[in-house]
Amino acid sequence: MAILTLICALNLVFLLAVLGLVWRMRWRIIRLRETLRMEYPSSLWPQFESMTRLYRLLDGKADLPNLRHWAASPDFLLHLVLHIQEHAPRRIVECGSGSSTIATALALRAFGIDGHIYSIDCYEPSVKAVRSQLRRHDLERFVTPIFVPLAPRRYDGVDRSFDWYDLPPGVIPDGIDLLVVDGPSAVQDPDARYPAGPELLPKLSRAAHIFIDDADRPAETEMVRRWRALYPNLSVRKLPAEKGCSDLFFLDEARPAAELVSVPA
Repeated sequence: MAILTLICALNLVFLLAVLGLVWRMRWRIIRLRETLRMEYPSSLWPQFESMTRLYRLLDGKADLPNLRHWAASPDFLLHLVLHIQEHAPRRIVECGSGSSTIATALALRAFGIDGHIYSIDCYEPSVKAVRSQLRRHDLERFVTPIFVPLAPRRYDGVDRSFDWYDLPPGVIPDGIDLLVVDGPSAVQDPDARYPAGPELLPKLSRAAHIFIDDADRPAETEMVRRWRALYPNLSVRKLPAEKGCSDLFFLDEARPAAELVSVPA
């Protein structure tokens, strides 16, 4: 009798332990479900919507490359394509080749815009991959891929050097209507994209716009602040995007004075 009582007691303890485990697992599943419910609407669902709109804008024929991880996100590309549709820029310069190059070229073709893209990159495999995709989609006439290494540069009023694209004189034309800043990589140096201001802003047309990817990062926020200190008439419009998107333009539609001088470090 004593043994039977002991066995019943052990079974009861075991049953309570199992019930406790199931209860804890239930609450963990509930918390995980709530976490996913909160996370997906803020990240994935807007990207699905942006991707759908991109395909519709690009005649449903777009074959876009991977738009996750390091690539520009669909929401950023949608802002870019909508701007191209509305403003029809003829001279486009982008810092950093990749998905944005293909999306921008597809937009020029879809909207019948006689424009051209100068796509700068310091990573040769990226440039080769972009060239291959441009050939595959018959987009080569819209893009000039430019592969150049990085070289140290210094700028007036800044007490440090930056590694920036070592562009030969005359490669990038004046009269840029749209500047896309998504490179160089900021992994080693968070401020790696600052030189786009002193190097390229003086080349902008009167009504040019600047689109900055990863605009929510502290370094990009500081970069914009420093650019605005140099060019007080530079205005900023924040657009919703998972990594942040800033649209910069000059309020009086006047080209910024080319007062900054860049010299080799």
